[in-house]
Amino acid sequence: MLEAAIFAAIAQAALIVGALLVWKFPILTKPVYVGALMAFGAGAVISAVGTDLVAVAYDEAGAFPTSLGIAIGGLGYFAIVALLEKQGASQAPGSPVEDAVVGAGEDEEAEVAGATPTEARNLFVGMIIDGVPESVAIGLTLHLAAVGVSAALVGSVFVAGLPEAIGVAAALLAGGYSLQRIIGRFSIVVAIGAFSGALGYQVLVNARPSLIAIIQAIAAGALLVVVVNEMIPIAVRGVRRWSGVLAAAGFVFAAVMTWVSGS
Repeated sequence: MLEAAIFAAIAQAALIVGALLVWKFPILTKPVYVGALMAFGAGAVISAVGTDLVAVAYDEAGAFPTSLGIAIGGLGYFAIVALLEKQGASQAPGSPVEDAVVGAGEDEEAEVAGATPTEARNLFVGMIIDGVPESVAIGLTLHLAAVGVSAALVGSVFVAGLPEAIGVAAALLAGGYSLQRIIGRFSIVVAIGAFSGALGYQVLVNARPSLIAIIQAIAAGALLVVVVNEMIPIAVRGVRRWSGVLAAAGFVFAAVMTWVSGS
């Protein structure tokens, strides 16, 4: 079980690496780079939703559990975000993050491309939802595989998550968040991933296919809302019409990683 948690944490550690890359190369916080990376990451997430979550859930349990899970995930994430936004109405004008954005520099685009407090919070929730099914899958693979966990699966999760991590970290830094705060948030996601990997190893290995499919589909539905509501707007603000092209590139990149891990 400990090994499953470690492997899942390694896969999710792409978030930490992405944040450090952005900190090391501040040019990545410029609006055009934030938008480009976020667009690429959005495409990668869409690919993961289709090939790693929905398709697998459909194969395991059929159309109804998959559709039910997508509906629960999409509506559930929307409800969680709506509740957070209602509770966080006091977060609107004059918050420290927005003040930092306004004073970030003379380039007015920096204010446009940086993540707002609401977007930052929603992306954080989305990253947790994204990492859980991947980590559960790693735990299941470790339990079921003849020779330990699939290094290709861990590598594909890590590499496919790196563009998204860079894009999110760049948007947060451009929005006035400190590196320490970003690393802290990302570390929470890594810890949740480790726990989910252990859960997949210990608890879900003998679960019914329909239950596993619903878990995967719930993640897929939530991620669709994350991509459309949070990632794409930031991408369009940064690179405008190039967002679609870069998203297509991210889609192909993530799909190739999935194919490699499955071969």
